[in-house]
Amino acid sequence: MPGDNVNMPETSERRPRLETLVGTAESVDDARVEIQVLPDRGFLNLRLDPRHDDGIAAAARVLGQALPLAANTFTTGVHRVYWCGPDEWLIDADVERTASLRSELAGALTDCHAAINDVSSGHAAFGIVGNDARIVLAKGCTLDLDPRAFGAGQCARTNLARATVLLAIADDPPGCKIIVARSFADYLHRWLALAARQRDASS
Repeated sequence: MPGDNVNMPETSERRPRLETLVGTAESVDDARVEIQVLPDRGFLNLRLDPRHDDGIAAAARVLGQALPLAANTFTTGVHRVYWCGPDEWLIDADVERTASLRSELAGALTDCHAAINDVSSGHAAFGIVGNDARIVLAKGCTLDLDPRAFGAGQCARTNLARATVLLAIADDPPGCKIIVARSFADYLHRWLALAARQRDASS
């Protein structure tokens, strides 16, 4: 569980950008996918006891949307809020909003057993959209990606290629979002591009 005080480390403005990535988007017509680098995202890790109704409500008021309480789901509004564990969420916000959002949450949760950390500098985000997006991901992911098992509004921590990622499925627009440790970002971007080109004979 988190400590008694809200933790507010370095601001997102200090995080390095994704200079090493090749472009911001790469379309692969053969595989009917587009791989997008999403460089303007900030991330806050929130730890809060879900049984603390006042704290849950306070966080929802600041965010303008509910925290997801069901396992492996996320809510979408001004931000995306991903369920990462029974008392843990990852808040995906515009990078320009991250510092002020952290401060607002800290103020609202002063009386709660909570912790808020800006983890923007340690994360990178990708989008992969197109009819073959799940086929490409399945080449390096052991998660069952059948839409009946893993559909829109669901998220999960899993392995993709050799990287641990948070994978989320959206339906507006249709596609997948991948959040990965920044140290793996260049590797994963290149792996996705290669996997999209290497079509199976049966596809």
